[in-house]
Amino acid sequence: MSNPQPISSRQGVLLEVARRLSSTQNPVELVDHILQRSREVMDCEVCSILLPDGPSEDLLIRSTLDPINAMDVRVPKGLGIAGDVYATRKAVNIADALSDPRHFRPASDKSDLVTRAMVTIPILEGDRCLGVMQAINPNHGAAFTTQDVEIFETFGSLIAVTLMRLESQKKAILEAETRQQLSLATEIQNSFLPAADVRLGDVLVETFYQPASEVGGDFYFWHQIDDGKILLGVGDVCGKGLPAALDMARGTTLIASTAHLCVSMPLAEWMTTLNKRLCGVMKAGRFIAINAMLVCPKTRRVWLCCAGLPAAQVFEGAAWKEVAAPGNAPLGISCFARYHELALPLSTGRQWMLYTDGILEVQNSAGEYFEDKAFTSVMQHTGGDGFLTHLVSRWRTFAHGAAYQDDATVLVVTDHSAPPPESIALTCHPDTLRLVRQFIESWAAYHGLADDLTGLIVLGCDEVMSNICKYAYCSTSTDRPATCRMQSGPDSVRILIEHFGSGITNEDFQKLVAPPTVGHRIGGLGLHVISEIFDRVDFRREADRSVIELVKAVQ
Repeated sequence: MSNPQPISSRQGVLLEVARRLSSTQNPVELVDHILQRSREVMDCEVCSILLPDGPSEDLLIRSTLDPINAMDVRVPKGLGIAGDVYATRKAVNIADALSDPRHFRPASDKSDLVTRAMVTIPILEGDRCLGVMQAINPNHGAAFTTQDVEIFETFGSLIAVTLMRLESQKKAILEAETRQQLSLATEIQNSFLPAADVRLGDVLVETFYQPASEVGGDFYFWHQIDDGKILLGVGDVCGKGLPAALDMARGTTLIASTAHLCVSMPLAEWMTTLNKRLCGVMKAGRFIAINAMLVCPKTRRVWLCCAGLPAAQVFEGAAWKEVAAPGNAPLGISCFARYHELALPLSTGRQWMLYTDGILEVQNSAGEYFEDKAFTSVMQHTGGDGFLTHLVSRWRTFAHGAAYQDDATVLVVTDHSAPPPESIALTCHPDTLRLVRQFIESWAAYHGLADDLTGLIVLGCDEVMSNICKYAYCSTSTDRPATCRMQSGPDSVRILIEHFGSGITNEDFQKLVAPPTVGHRIGGLGLHVISEIFDRVDFRREADRSVIELVKAVQ
């Protein structure tokens, strides 16, 4: 039996170990070094360190006995002397461990070691127990002394600091790896999104996209199709995080691969087709809400199909207004769902806005939702350049100090095509009637009127102008002014024709449009055509001029 090491020698070992612990980065190397040096400090046969293994908190043994290390020996939570010390956070010094009822024999049975005396200490960091250490069978006596326990506890405090440092380093590494992975995931997800802002002819597309975390389920899309049409919209996948991001990737990929179908396929039919394909690739219970818009700059028409998202907004020149498009079910729920659309002239508004419900559902620090009052206030802003910037600025200010609860996306479409004049002034003469025809055709094309409807309006107005030339002004008159003004309503076209010649009354008109007979004067047949083309015809006198108001319903 050897003599115990002097205090000065043990303190020297502690100082050397402290220096080593502050520089070692390899956890396995550190544990092995701790065990070897603790064995020297305690002057004992074996030293072990037992650290909790994950959520189970079983204590995994690492020892100076190589056979123990090779067998991955563990002590179940709460068992053995080590388990008791780990739970109570109190050191124990036992002269005869084999006779202690807490002794965990399966561990000692796996080696040739005969355990006699044992000291077990908790490795503490404040109130938290990081593990336990054990020194077994002192070489300098039958049992460990109180001084041995104090030295061992001092050694344990050094180890606690080091384990915390390594744990912090491991956590920092994991966080850095997670950030890197999320950054890569964000980069990959963004690769599925087109450019945020793009000018497609006279159509400007601007977007705002704010995921709730690094990756999200919202998205936007725009695709210019071969015939000049533009398919665009916003989407919101149910859920958040990586599952939503994967469904977002599926959705945007299918949209991109089927967009060309809108060359000849109505928007609602395209949505029906897209829904069937999504039902085939998405898991049960998952779905995608989409608000899609198809713009045809050539025909100046817009089609809207809303499936599970807030309705589109349109700026009509004076105020923003919600578009009353038919509602549809989100995509991916039922392959039998049918979708419906709304067709409007592109000229209905200079700007259109599609958005996800994350815009409305964000809360401020007072718990108020953006949709309660703030959204209505923002939408009082006149449309035009800078509207999206204004909306986003107000939205961010509202949500300052509160976490974003959901992904948020906005897409704004601005029509920058130059509108035709709303009126034309001319001198009534057969040679100038072509100017009226050209004016009406240009105005009708801009406002997206169908060719057959435009043809009827041109025919009816041509009859009116011809009658003014023939009958309103005398043949010797050289001053023969007239104006034609076009106005577009939500469901009709209004034409106002004014002149300063002789006019007729509504009573005269009713008589003249009666079924034509041989006795009718010239002009009666033309008025009959006018009455058949237009849904409402009104002749009236205002001040010094005659006014003819023509109204044609638009399907």
